[in-house]
Amino acid sequence: MKVGIHQLHYFPWLGYMNKMAKSDAFIILDDVQLSDSSFMFRHKLLCKNGSEKYITIPFNKKDYMHRKYRQLEINSAVPWQKNHINFIKDTYSKAPYFKEIWDVIGGLFEKEYKTLFEVTNQSVLLMRELLDVKTKLIYQSELPETAGKKNDLVLDLCKEVNADIYLSGNGARKYMDVESFDKEGIKVQFQKFTLPEYKQIYTENFVPGLCGLDMLFNIGIDDSRELLKQTLQQKED
Repeated sequence: MKVGIHQLHYFPWLGYMNKMAKSDAFIILDDVQLSDSSFMFRHKLLCKNGSEKYITIPFNKKDYMHRKYRQLEINSAVPWQKNHINFIKDTYSKAPYFKEIWDVIGGLFEKEYKTLFEVTNQSVLLMRELLDVKTKLIYQSELPETAGKKNDLVLDLCKEVNADIYLSGNGARKYMDVESFDKEGIKVQFQKFTLPEYKQIYTENFVPGLCGLDMLFNIGIDDSRELLKQTLQQKED
């Protein structure tokens, strides 16, 4: 069984969904700490002038580095849902497939949430639905707790679900201890992914690395699914 492992991201980009789709099971790290530089509470979209802007879910930062991700509470004093609605509608309402996508995702901004996990998890589930990804999701919190960190944590999780292949992000190639996986009979593959370009509103030059909503608003569900299928042909070595 091929297993991918990742933190939750807020409406993740196509590379994240590619990794999920290439896996037989995808373990979501919800018992780890939040990383300030990650997309675990924010993501990027385009402004009308073609520049990039983060949309951020505010959270209570007291002792957050000593708490598990699923425990982090949203700062309800900030009207983040209203802010996100206003920005997305103002920027993308004239995109070719805005209504098609908003009809699916709009409800996320109308529900009440207590934790970051609740929001980002829902956004990932919506992306799975929109891109028709059927991979089984397993939450770290559902598995026996392990004391392992980084490489050891990933190895422990792979062993727990009887993985024989671990699909790693390519960026981990520098620090992964592949030999420790080999000793456990688990083959490490590094994800091969190149983001295809698509036409974006407000810019002639393609801007990569944006939230998955940018792709969906611009080219719609059918073409986004086709784009994902094309990337699945990028096979690991």
